[in-house]
Amino acid sequence: MSSLPRLTESDLDRLDALLSAPEMEYSMTLDAIQGLLCAVSSSPQPVPPEKWIPVVLGEGKFKSEADRVEAEELLRRFHDDTFRELAGEDGINMLSYPVEEGEEELALWCDGYLEGTQLAEPGWFEMGEDEEVVSELLYPFMLLSGRLKESALEEGEEWPGPDEERRLMDEARESIAFDISEAYRFWFERRVNREPIRREATKVGRNDPCPCGSGKKYKACHGAG
Repeated sequence: MSSLPRLTESDLDRLDALLSAPEMEYSMTLDAIQGLLCAVSSSPQPVPPEKWIPVVLGEGKFKSEADRVEAEELLRRFHDDTFRELAGEDGINMLSYPVEEGEEELALWCDGYLEGTQLAEPGWFEMGEDEEVVSELLYPFMLLSGRLKESALEEGEEWPGPDEERRLMDEARESIAFDISEAYRFWFERRVNREPIRREATKVGRNDPCPCGSGKKYKACHGAG
């Protein structure tokens, strides 16, 4: 277990302030970061900070080197706290913020989670598991992020009416804490038990449809690097 100290509310506020500076306008919000860190902590294989921190920070540059060092330390502590919560009995204490009427409050969180799944090497769909099982693990995040609806409409596919869509969203929102823990346990058990990687299904090609059901090509979805 890491020896890094746990984050306090003031630490989170400080991290938010650092990432909200004008120079960091393309950095991720705290809720999206927590989503990404949950996926990173649940990854089939460890994802080093050198890979996920640049995704969180985006293309901006801090005003000073001291700000960069401080932000990266806070992010590492955020990662360790997230891992501790996922490994604990109570699961993750999700961050969420008020949104405009009609917007999904967990959209950014789930979008961050999906960004985190794309950092895994090998990827979630490349570990030899049944593609349907992995798709089910990712389904609530695809739904709540809005990616599932977006890709369906782009491809001209039928999408549920308002009432049915609302029901599906409500169900996904109510079960999301369980789904986060379920994905963590799914990959944790395979790491701990050192289960062999099975190649029962044909490996997904870069130009093949993504097995998650988004309708996009694999290279533009979960195969994006």
